[in-house]
Amino acid sequence: MGASAKPKAKRGRPLKPLITKEAAVDAAIVLVEQEGIDSLSVQGVARAMGVTAPSLYYHFKDKDELLQLVARALLREVGAEGGDATGWKERAIALAVATRRTILRHPNAAPLMLRYFPRNVMLGAYEATLAICPYPSEHHMAILEALEKITYGASLFAAAAEAHHIPAMPVFDANRFPKLAEALAKAPEDEALFVETLELMFDGFEARYGTKKRKSK
Repeated sequence: MGASAKPKAKRGRPLKPLITKEAAVDAAIVLVEQEGIDSLSVQGVARAMGVTAPSLYYHFKDKDELLQLVARALLREVGAEGGDATGWKERAIALAVATRRTILRHPNAAPLMLRYFPRNVMLGAYEATLAICPYPSEHHMAILEALEKITYGASLFAAAAEAHHIPAMPVFDANRFPKLAEALAKAPEDEALFVETLELMFDGFEARYGTKKRKSK
């Protein structure tokens, strides 16, 4: 009796799917970092992943959905770096600094944070911030506006300079602009200057809405 033939091995499914939304978002971020935001397309992400564009479209309705998820992924990085500060001011500053660091890590992708800002994802953060805010609720929206705009405005401005390799402040004649030259010479560096700006804003909150102001009324 001859040796029995070995049964053919069944080709099983891969343990992990070849394409996931998370993998596509990661590939999109890398593509933007390497080639700039204008290079980002579903076709380009598909090529970077070694798959076909139609198979990628199966996971995304369109390019906009992919871009929205990229913005959301960057926001998750902020949450991971935000720290564990518990005081209202300390927590707000820690989150602002984490936001700036995340945006500067991905300067080419920074415009997506503005265009596709996932505000619905921020609702919990807004609620947590206001829950421990020491000022009256009628001032809360103005405070949120100030925190959000100064954080994203400053961060996106710095990211644009980084992405296009231009200095935040142009070279100028110190003899013609002596006060500006002196201010720049004495200013803290980079992140420390951002934190000082935030501290100034919080001093403004206290001066306008704080205990001393309420007692004077």
